[in-house]
Amino acid sequence: MTTRNILLTAMCALTGMSTLQAADIVESVAPAQVASVQKEHPFFQDMPYPAWSQLTAEQALVDARVGIKLAYQRIDAISKVKPDETTFENTFLALAYASRELDQVQGYMHHLSSVMDSPEMRAAQQELIPELNELSAAITANEQLWTVIKSAAAQPWVKQLSSQKQRFVQQTVDSFRDSGADLSPDKKARKAEIEAELSQLTLNFAKNVLDSTNEWELIITDKAELAGMREDWLAAAAADAAEHGYGTAEAPAWRITLDYTSYGSVLSDCTVESTRKKCWEGQNSIGNGEKYDNEKIVARVMVLRRELAELLGFGTYADLKTMRRMVGGGDNAMAFIDGMMEKVKPAFEQECQQVLDYVSTCRGEKVTAVNPWDRRYYMTQMAKEQYNFDPETLRPYQECNRVIQGMFSTFGPLYGVAYEEVPTACLKPGEACPEGAIEVWHPEVRCFKVTDSATGNHLGTFYMDLFPRATKRAGAWVMPMRYGKPATATAPHEPHLATVTANLTAPTANKPALFSHYDVETLYHEFGHMMHCMCGDTELESHCGTSVTWDFVELPSQIQENWTWEPEGIAQFAFHYETGEPIPAEMIEKLNASRYFLPATDIMSQLCVGKLDLEMHVNWEEKFAGKCIDKASNDLLRPWRIAMTADASSIMRHLTHCINGGYAAGYYSYKWAEVLAADAFTRFKKEGVLNPATGADFRKFILSVGDGKPAAEAYRDFMGRDPNPDALLEAHGLITK
Repeated sequence: MTTRNILLTAMCALTGMSTLQAADIVESVAPAQVASVQKEHPFFQDMPYPAWSQLTAEQALVDARVGIKLAYQRIDAISKVKPDETTFENTFLALAYASRELDQVQGYMHHLSSVMDSPEMRAAQQELIPELNELSAAITANEQLWTVIKSAAAQPWVKQLSSQKQRFVQQTVDSFRDSGADLSPDKKARKAEIEAELSQLTLNFAKNVLDSTNEWELIITDKAELAGMREDWLAAAAADAAEHGYGTAEAPAWRITLDYTSYGSVLSDCTVESTRKKCWEGQNSIGNGEKYDNEKIVARVMVLRRELAELLGFGTYADLKTMRRMVGGGDNAMAFIDGMMEKVKPAFEQECQQVLDYVSTCRGEKVTAVNPWDRRYYMTQMAKEQYNFDPETLRPYQECNRVIQGMFSTFGPLYGVAYEEVPTACLKPGEACPEGAIEVWHPEVRCFKVTDSATGNHLGTFYMDLFPRATKRAGAWVMPMRYGKPATATAPHEPHLATVTANLTAPTANKPALFSHYDVETLYHEFGHMMHCMCGDTELESHCGTSVTWDFVELPSQIQENWTWEPEGIAQFAFHYETGEPIPAEMIEKLNASRYFLPATDIMSQLCVGKLDLEMHVNWEEKFAGKCIDKASNDLLRPWRIAMTADASSIMRHLTHCINGGYAAGYYSYKWAEVLAADAFTRFKKEGVLNPATGADFRKFILSVGDGKPAAEAYRDFMGRDPNPDALLEAHGLITK
């Protein structure tokens, strides 16, 4: 599990050791006492896998408060260490593990609220906010603790530590300073007030997004309104409608929701404009409307983030978030986005004209702007005609289980690992887990064990939860739940634990889950994050896996998308779900021909989000304050978008990544890491996309090293040089070498 650094509200990700291991380090809590505590509190259980049925909202409140108490005790003990008695273990490492139980409670609560949302868990999270903020503020304000840390960092023994431990010492000192440890008492008090308010605002933001998403539905009773939709989509929509009390066997209805696999397919495939428009309007209702309006929340968040950054000595919130990342500051991040937009713009403008010409031909009249609800539909039709290829024809060859096994067949030999599915059980409170099974939170969840092929060592285990449901938030993500105790001279590291979560095309009553190519790409992407977790092998848990700098974390995920396009990769999973026949070579050729359809448009769309994110966090007062967020957002991005007949609501109304997620002033990092991924993949292309020697190097220099060394250095270790900044544009054919 990725832990929350209570010094800085997650500026530096630290991961928790098991309770009994840490008891040997922090002497303020006796091992016997800790052992007793973990038996009474299921969120603390020192066992390989959580007992999910015991992790209730009521118990979370109890366990979190015990975790808070233990954290205070440990911080107090560290604060009393004398300068001549300091060691790495009783200062820096002890601090890293001070909130281990609390981190575990918070991690499990966050996970459960993401996959099995409930009013009770939401209420528990909200109730804990003041206590968590009070703890964070108390640590930042603890002058004695800061004195001990500064004194320890200056001791001669620090220079005798390994490079990873020296790096961690400096990161800890930087964390204190960046969190305001040197502020005056009145400024520390104001910082605590800001963080408390931000915590409540971002929680409310996420609640509005989820509730507005779940509330919207479109019930269709006339099948003619769904002309163009494929049969498996119709079957799923009809089954969903029946499950919610709409329609009958004689007079079926079809239910459309704001799950991407539902409304997104309508926007791409439905030939009825009025139906597409209703879905577009539904998408624009997220974080909008009187009940769920996020506009004021976003405005207040931006104002508070700017104040927080200035309080901590940074020019903008973007500087605060990016100064210690690869990009090295907010101005550099903005320059990266603006530079790419300028490079892409000439090709983008040509593509826009191509789309407008195509729409004009289809409509039989000159069109100078496209309806936003028609844009995706016409681009889909345009691609089909240009390449004589319908991507929906791939679905029969991309059955869920085949894709998973093909993914294992690709990355197992490539990274030198093996995968084994483990039996699971979804339990009710009080039920015992069958022997040999792993408990899960929902019957659809599967579990897999990962071992090292050469040594047989158990590297870790991951859960896989792939299909949409009302209690799961949208999107796809990986959550590291626990990084195992580091290796010693006599034993490998303990197994890691993570979860892969997504909202992919679900099975129907008559067909298995047949994935779109986007589904397959999404799964491979998230699997890259998961392998980053599983292959972590660092000296400190705090450096393990995805604990890397934020603009490097997407490299392992984005590079793995390439195997969904390469013939050698496709051959591992693409078999017809009924006949078992491999996908025809002609279909693979057409797929690859269509890969970079309107490539500048594809790149520009994500650059626009990165631009909006940075501008809000850098220039809120100048460009957004006092204005309608929708108008200000659209005015900012209009030069970088195809001409539209109507404006959409601002994506910031519902972009949880940037408001209550880790991508605040950091959305640029998707494209930043995509450049790295495109460049790094050139080595695989040169040496063989299934070459185990190249894969072994990627595991050794990128996946296993985590944050044990600077990201730029790790990248050079793998590539033998610095990144090529134009690699992504070259891959898309937008510039030539």
